[in-house]
Amino acid sequence: MKKLFLLILVTACSFPAISQKTISGKSQPERLVLKPDYKRGVPPILYAEMSFADANNNNILEADEQATLTIDISNQGKGMAQSVVVSVTDSTNDPALIIGSAQPIPYIYPNQKVRVEIPIKAGIDIGSGQKKLMITIRENFGYDMDPVYLLLNTLAFQEPRLVFAGMEIIDVGPGTAAIKEDGKLQTGEMVKVKVMIQNTGQSPSVNTRYTVKSTDPNLFVESGDGELGDLGIGEVKEIWFTLSPNKRVTTKDQLPVFLSLTNHPMRGTLTDYPLPLSLEQKPPQPVILNVKPDIGKLTLQVTRFEVTSPRITTTIGNVIDIRQIAPSLSKRGNAVAIVIGIEKYDHFVPAPYAENDATILADYFKKAFGIERVYLYKSKDATGYFFDNLFDPANGELQKAIEKGKTDLFIFYSGHGIPSKEGEKVYLLPSDGRIELIDRQGYELGKFYDNLKALGAKSVTVYMDACFSGISKTSEIYKAENLVAMKGVKIKPGIVQPWESDSSLTVFSSSDLTQTSLAFDQSESGLFTYFLCAGLQGKADLDGDHVITSGELEQYVIANVSETSVKIRGLQVPQFHGNRHVKLVEY
Repeated sequence: MKKLFLLILVTACSFPAISQKTISGKSQPERLVLKPDYKRGVPPILYAEMSFADANNNNILEADEQATLTIDISNQGKGMAQSVVVSVTDSTNDPALIIGSAQPIPYIYPNQKVRVEIPIKAGIDIGSGQKKLMITIRENFGYDMDPVYLLLNTLAFQEPRLVFAGMEIIDVGPGTAAIKEDGKLQTGEMVKVKVMIQNTGQSPSVNTRYTVKSTDPNLFVESGDGELGDLGIGEVKEIWFTLSPNKRVTTKDQLPVFLSLTNHPMRGTLTDYPLPLSLEQKPPQPVILNVKPDIGKLTLQVTRFEVTSPRITTTIGNVIDIRQIAPSLSKRGNAVAIVIGIEKYDHFVPAPYAENDATILADYFKKAFGIERVYLYKSKDATGYFFDNLFDPANGELQKAIEKGKTDLFIFYSGHGIPSKEGEKVYLLPSDGRIELIDRQGYELGKFYDNLKALGAKSVTVYMDACFSGISKTSEIYKAENLVAMKGVKIKPGIVQPWESDSSLTVFSSSDLTQTSLAFDQSESGLFTYFLCAGLQGKADLDGDHVITSGELEQYVIANVSETSVKIRGLQVPQFHGNRHVKLVEY
């Protein structure tokens, strides 16, 4: 259990003395009111760590779901923080969004940390959309923190839909007394009736109960009520009851037997549904639908924080917000970064989140690596002879920015990698490239690295979130697609990897050439990109010296991508080549 630790300083001079009050002729002591005596002093310096977690850990607050906003506030100044008040407000004042409150914190002493937990609950009537919650941390003497915004995505209640799916009459075996064992109902018989119920909605039906009754006193129903429990999306369960029509039943068709189904919170239920029961007739054949969750409804942009202060760090569930970049001490005056994210292809399925990857890494090159000249290219930019026009060492645009022997060059690429038909070569392809023209339109990987070397930069570091297995990136949402439209294409062992024999190159690649690189839906990025950024935020600082080296980043990324990939789709092991002692980021 998490606890709220508060330290309250009480001094003799801080509170008034107990006074006397007369009640009904008797002198009674008044209630003692504790009022801290706040005094201005040396300013505190407040830091905060914020995290958000919802009950099912999908980072979307769904109807009737509970979540918790946790804020750890620490004082790293020399003075005491006094009467610290944390508040969370919803600009829309939606009554279906219930936000708890926190008691003021009387004091936070230097080097002390205090935890505040604020419950947030979505009511059953919450709508789908995004709420912008403002989180403020205010101190009595104005040493406040900058506001933080929680962009909270909500999902309206996805109703279950309980339907009658079919029925069968059992007139043989224990508990039956048939006049004619023919699977039909005759007067004077006692039969078992099996009713199939299916949930065809988009939400589980919780605490489901059933009732079967008849309005005809000559139709005897036994065991006509009970519990079905929870029915998942598409799930089918059976109801069994006993039915016996006596000889006085006058109705032959559509006997007055009715089914009712209830659940919590009474959505998608059935009330007095007439069961298709007739004398001397078999019930219609069951109809079971193939119902699957509508993933589209569940793939809203997940909740995230908007932060401007370097003294605030945030986490959503167990997923780090990689868009936040810790302040860096690194400065690279003579460096160039080329960032490429090709997500939308004219003749291929998209490369999931590739443009997000590129946008995020462009920020890391600027803010974490300290590179001023960062050039970002997305799908619309990478057409035709894009790669040649950029990387050609004699006539390409990049060579104009390289001062031979002095410029540090950084490259990031996210997108598809395509193998040749024979599996002997692998290519990068522009967004308008075709598989049948890969020899002309593709940019062979060996040529890519040869040209990087020929540019004559002082150092070259490449981060590549792409796979060359011929299969598109996959994830829990995105299914794998065959990019080459040919079966049996495999990368041949021993394919040349130019960086392996070049000591001037440092290469981080997302996977082995034969493996499929994965996307990571929770961060809307490549899995490799996610852990690359998390490592650069400080997670890869294995020795705690506030310096992240290539070797530390290698260890962190390989270990975490390998472990996480098997939980998603299959093993992905990033590859590294280069000097492990290079300092990448200082903070």
